[in-house]
Amino acid sequence: MDYARFNYIAQPEDKGVALFPNIGIYDKYAISWGYRPILDKSAKAEKDILNSWILEHAGDPMYRFGHQQVGDVVDPSSQTEDLGDDAILASAYGIKNLKRIVPKLIEWTTKDGYDYKDLKNMYGHVISQFNRYMGHVSNNIGGVYEDYKTADQEGAVYTHVDKAHQKNCLSFINKQLFNTPEWLIDTNIFNKIEYSGSVERVRSMQARTLNNILSLGKMARMIENESLNGNNAYTLTEMMRDLRNGIWSELNTGINIDTYRRNLQRAYIDRLEYLMTAETPKSPSSNSSYNKFTPVNTSQSDIRAVVRAELNTLKRLINSRLGGRDSMSRIHLKDAVERINIILDPQ
Repeated sequence: MDYARFNYIAQPEDKGVALFPNIGIYDKYAISWGYRPILDKSAKAEKDILNSWILEHAGDPMYRFGHQQVGDVVDPSSQTEDLGDDAILASAYGIKNLKRIVPKLIEWTTKDGYDYKDLKNMYGHVISQFNRYMGHVSNNIGGVYEDYKTADQEGAVYTHVDKAHQKNCLSFINKQLFNTPEWLIDTNIFNKIEYSGSVERVRSMQARTLNNILSLGKMARMIENESLNGNNAYTLTEMMRDLRNGIWSELNTGINIDTYRRNLQRAYIDRLEYLMTAETPKSPSSNSSYNKFTPVNTSQSDIRAVVRAELNTLKRLINSRLGGRDSMSRIHLKDAVERINIILDPQ
């Protein structure tokens, strides 16, 4: 079962696809299970029949129901506003559609005698939708599938997301978001809706997803995954290396670092600073099953040790690759080293 307001993966060449939600297989199944009469049976016999109806469709994703999750998204296969069983593929299709929309926004939202209020509003919705795609993908990193079962059903209830898929999700984020999404930077739109804000908007989008990836819960689950599954796990150290190689790729290529990337790199350092001092999170006061919470003692887990190692590695890389850049790139990199020094040796 999927929940989304519209079919964002549909492409112009697709034929016969529904663009908006209809009554589907799961809806009919749920209605039948809840309201279909079971006559002349005892309460126990009725329960056995109801259970048999569930078991008939066990393992079929069309009949699966997953909890909505509040706070930390643990199970990436049960997210609101997403479609399909592959967040990378679905989000790639969604981004293709957004790229078709942006060049047409002025034409579609304006008319003579009216201002650009609708243009500003709809551009904001494009940003929001893009953020949803980044969330759908990034929540696979450190994710754990939750497949409800009764004791008479075989298989695990909780399964860590496959290593290769987690790694591919981070690669997707690096490519689609951390590499500046220039298709969203349209000066012809900006000069009609705002006097400033475009640079800050990109920084905010990138920092939001970065902070989601580097959340205490996700990092704790990655540590536990490695302890349980060894080489089959996408480890925290491997993820941090892949993240650094994406966000700080200019250290390997030698090219100059532009405004958007400088902001992202500072956001990265700021997040590592937070992780070095973050207090142990408190469990939510509500006992609702919608609330997902991963317990972790931040001072005694591997999180701070891994973050400290990353800061030292990044510092060495920057110091060894300062040359051959424009003035602003050198200023930025020297500032980054000073920021790292303060984090590692606070006075």
